[in-house]
Amino acid sequence: MTNHPQVSWYEGANTKSSEVKNTVNYDTVDADSQSQIKVFYIWNNRGGTEDVSKMEEVVFTTRDRQGGDGSAQGNVIEAVRDNWFNVRVDSLNETGWTPVGKGGVGTANPPGTKDLGTTGTTTNVNAETAQVWSASKFLTLDTYVQPTVANGFIYKVTKAGTTDGTEPTSWVKVEGNPVLDGTVEYMAIQIEKKPNAKEILGFANNTDVNGGNADLAGGNFVQISVFADVPITASAGKNLLIQRVSYRYV
Repeated sequence: MTNHPQVSWYEGANTKSSEVKNTVNYDTVDADSQSQIKVFYIWNNRGGTEDVSKMEEVVFTTRDRQGGDGSAQGNVIEAVRDNWFNVRVDSLNETGWTPVGKGGVGTANPPGTKDLGTTGTTTNVNAETAQVWSASKFLTLDTYVQPTVANGFIYKVTKAGTTDGTEPTSWVKVEGNPVLDGTVEYMAIQIEKKPNAKEILGFANNTDVNGGNADLAGGNFVQISVFADVPITASAGKNLLIQRVSYRYV
């Protein structure tokens, strides 16, 4: 995989129309009170027609507008420096909240970051149209075939040819492994894939603009809830900051 992740955010609803393209406003929050809770859906490759690289080691935090921890002289952002913002990863079925920001020794969350992830799975977009295996049939390159008895995999033709007179007795069920069938060669592809911890997948998907079938790309996005808990010692004025998702990819 060489294409970099295609990241997008959606606020409040998992619909294309709710994509975040401007500043997110938590409105005025009095000292010794909490902001409203905002829900975000963070996607990789929403509606993409080709696979892109997955996001790995994905974490959420806050930073000042210069990317710092909010404590720089002349650019103190209390919300970041003092870890006002709290996050819950709904796509991991969490119930508790984790403060994020600068972190630091003696704080509730010294790293200041929150691991993101999901229990969702992404269904391969080619599974629906993969043709059922048949005997003595010529198959072109990149055709997708499924066994006559479903086994959780589809098979992509990597060498064109003609299928055998009898179906393969053992369809390989190891991702990426080859299968021989007459003069055809296939590569095994698992239909449903689940990301590892701290990952967001980047597989192609047919997600509707209204998000009604987003569960079919459940491994491609995370859902989080976020609010600010403002202490009584807070100074008056605006706190301009960044909600940041950091990750790596290969």
